[in-house]
Amino acid sequence: MPVLVDMVSYRYEDAVLTVGLAPPVAIGGWNIRYQVSHRFGGSSGLITKSAASGYGGGVSGITVTNSGQGIFNIAINGADTSGLEYGNYAYAIERLDSGNRSVLSEGHLQLLQGIG
Repeated sequence: MPVLVDMVSYRYEDAVLTVGLAPPVAIGGWNIRYQVSHRFGGSSGLITKSAASGYGGGVSGITVTNSGQGIFNIAINGADTSGLEYGNYAYAIERLDSGNRSVLSEGHLQLLQGIG
């Protein structure tokens, strides 16, 4: 069962979301995706970040910081939110491997009006 976590961020500002799986699970070799959409189950990702097996070094937005304990960071850049209206969005963090699709966490992203 996924963990429900709501988060708050400001439009146009950078943010880092640190995710730790509980209980700790080794995530080496996992494909992980973070996706923000208008509603749960939405097909179009307004913001999408991923870490493919062997590529968890932050190139695509997710950095695996402790593979053995299941800890990783998701970088949300100001440019990711610049085209979005402030308000509430749904997000999901999923494990997407061959033969395995599971939701690790989901919740609401409250995007507050930024300075810009």
